[in-house]
Amino acid sequence: MKRLLAASCLLFAGSASADDFDIVNPDQAAFRSVSKDIVDAYSYKSLGPAEATGLTGFGIGAFGTYMSVSDEDAWQTLTGEDVSEIGMVGLALHKGLPFGVDLGAYYGYVPGADANLFGAEVRYAIWEGGVVSPALAVRGSYTTMTGIDDFDFSTYGLDLTASKGFAFLTPYVGIGQIWGQVDPSSSIPLDKEDVNHTRFFAGLRVSMLLFEITPEYEHIGSNDIFNLRLGFSF
Repeated sequence: MKRLLAASCLLFAGSASADDFDIVNPDQAAFRSVSKDIVDAYSYKSLGPAEATGLTGFGIGAFGTYMSVSDEDAWQTLTGEDVSEIGMVGLALHKGLPFGVDLGAYYGYVPGADANLFGAEVRYAIWEGGVVSPALAVRGSYTTMTGIDDFDFSTYGLDLTASKGFAFLTPYVGIGQIWGQVDPSSSIPLDKEDVNHTRFFAGLRVSMLLFEITPEYEHIGSNDIFNLRLGFSF
């Protein structure tokens, strides 16, 4: 609950503890640890159940993400800053297409770091579900970051989501894999870090007419991430 409240604060206030992502001490071990945190925190967020929304489906919402870093000493060594948690705020949207396909995208902003994230997904409902059976969907996703001078960042993801609606509640769970890359600029004497982490996630879509609240929990690598989306779907 504390972490969800923190994500809520990020969503509305747009503040975070990370001051910047500037590398002041190019230590490879610290860079490796920080890279894992960055990939886990800023990989694509599901923020919704598996059901296909159909040709007329459309949704838009604001979201916040919160994560405590796994190694504060590594962040201090690499950036010279006391960083205990990182996160982002942003805007997410999705559009339904025929044949069980949904497209999604989001824009995220990292408060205090002037970093921008862009993500996209393609989701296919391999089983659309029914009265008693859950919906199943497979998703491919991609994210990239701009506004950081000292490194380039990108992730790819593949996951499977299951969900089942009950009146105005739709719980969902999923498992997948994240492949991330943090590549330092040529002026910094560090090697590129490749991150490959398993991702588990669970959330609950609460629908009140068109308005929706979606808290979501992720476990990626050794990190716990808390997401919250507030939005509308049609």
